[in-house]
Amino acid sequence: MGGEVRICGAIAALGLIAGLWLSGPVAAAPPAAKGEPPSRFDLDCTMQHLVKRRRVKVRTHLRVDLEQRRWCEGACDAVNELTLLADVATLTSPPATEGPVVTHRRITINRRSGRITDQRVATLDQDPVMDDTLEGVCRIGRYTDIDRKLF
Repeated sequence: MGGEVRICGAIAALGLIAGLWLSGPVAAAPPAAKGEPPSRFDLDCTMQHLVKRRRVKVRTHLRVDLEQRRWCEGACDAVNELTLLADVATLTSPPATEGPVVTHRRITINRRSGRITDQRVATLDQDPVMDDTLEGVCRIGRYTDIDRKLF
């Protein structure tokens, strides 16, 4: 009788191993629970700003990964950091220097409403010389991996 228990246990273990092998790789992270917002997503944003008393539309595409606290724009030439406080995500990028002018960029996105504010402030010798603010709304899309390469 002891031999039957060992054989049945061995068969059950083999069945479990075969079942895992046939089911393929296990997902790294479970999908978000129903009603829970995703932690990785793309955003298609339409903004506008005032140029010589005319409103000009600007579109941008962002990839956002809240798990790793990073984001990128367009073709993802540069990956930057983000902070998350309650319902507001703040996306920042390193200051861009062009000659003596330094431009700082900060994007804030309200996660409840989808409202976006993209502010760029240029300084010369630490004095502001330009403040350009775009405002609009973003729509969430399927996540495109930030690290995805074309080839």
